[in-house]
Amino acid sequence: MLDPWNTADMVDYCNAILHLGTDPDTPWPMKRSKITGLFAAFFAQDRGIMSGLRASSAVATCLIGGGLYLWARITAGRTAGLLAAIAGLALSPLVLLPRILTFYPMVSAAFVLGAVGVTAGIVSRHPRALALAGAGIGLALLSDVRGLVWAVPWSVGGLIALWRSANRKQAVMWLAGPLIVSFALARLSFPAGAVSFEAQIDARPLWQLYGSTDPAHQPPHDSGGDFVWGRSAPWKLPQTGLFVLHQLTLDPPEHFPPPVSRFAVDNHLSPMVPVWIGAGLLALGGLIRRPRAALALAVTVAPFAIAFHGQHGMAEIRLRFMSQILPALAVLIGVGLGRVIDGLPGPMRAYLGQSHPARTLVAGGTALVFVLGMISSPVSSRARWRRPWPVVGELVLVHPDTPNKAQLSPRMQTCASALQRDEAAGHWIPRRRRH
Repeated sequence: MLDPWNTADMVDYCNAILHLGTDPDTPWPMKRSKITGLFAAFFAQDRGIMSGLRASSAVATCLIGGGLYLWARITAGRTAGLLAAIAGLALSPLVLLPRILTFYPMVSAAFVLGAVGVTAGIVSRHPRALALAGAGIGLALLSDVRGLVWAVPWSVGGLIALWRSANRKQAVMWLAGPLIVSFALARLSFPAGAVSFEAQIDARPLWQLYGSTDPAHQPPHDSGGDFVWGRSAPWKLPQTGLFVLHQLTLDPPEHFPPPVSRFAVDNHLSPMVPVWIGAGLLALGGLIRRPRAALALAVTVAPFAIAFHGQHGMAEIRLRFMSQILPALAVLIGVGLGRVIDGLPGPMRAYLGQSHPARTLVAGGTALVFVLGMISSPVSSRARWRRPWPVVGELVLVHPDTPNKAQLSPRMQTCASALQRDEAAGHWIPRRRRH
């Protein structure tokens, strides 16, 4: 066991770091974006592969924490920003990000920072601010092929802001500029054989794998398109849209999701549903007099909410997936509570103002007391309803302490040899727990 380190798809990330660093001839994993591995590859040069991944996850966690504050701060003020960052501490997938030794934390950071840019672009009335929205959309598309799920609703929000701009011609240039740069960089970030968006979200192969005999789930699994940002013409996006609509018409098998995911549905997803609904209504209600902020919040949160809903039908519900989804819930909580607190009456309100530092610090300090468990509450890290997340430790397969590596595939052998060299050089590698 390598508890508590999560190392799913370890060979992918190990070989990706080798490709970006000392061994460019190592094949790049077809589902990953090179931009999300740059930090890990940089840190790995002097510290080894596992330390590189650990440092990258730590940096990503800091970026997400700061991003939560900025996202809610731009939307609804300082109090909302501070409460959003603190709310993130109550959501275990975000707290456990430094323990996920993959590129997922950096992808999550890209989505959060992208949401910050889109929010800033929509809230501001200046056409130049739309460059931030374009940068946010482009960052999501660069970080993962599935970033298209985030980019589409964000683009809708950007187009609405563009339409309401005082200078539409100028606004178009500011919005489109970063997207053009992103498209050019994506050709370097995604290899020629990258697995397309359609192939990554197609549920039919998974249903067939779990025993479905429905003719609609059987091969050939024609996608109708193979979209990869930077390598596919943007005008082919309507084909991708039709594929998504077709996926929505398919019915999963009767026995799906499998029993292995039901525990996660009952203990990790279901308790969050009323929180999503309540926080969303509270946040949007608090912004009813600020239509630009309400629009920004709605479009930036939408893809995270869609992804959360989609988890209910997944065969595997993992910590790394939830780490990409729950930042938006933290922002909804922060904005909803922030608007309530800033609107509370008081004898000094006329002098302090709605977002005075005094209100913010009192609200933040009180929230921190609850989240850290100093006062027993459902948001405490020791609340009785919480259940542990399972550890996925695929590092065991290529760990230097693992015997009988002769049966490993060539890809796994490459990673195992690199980790063996790291161990010989004295670099950090999670130790196996003996029983």
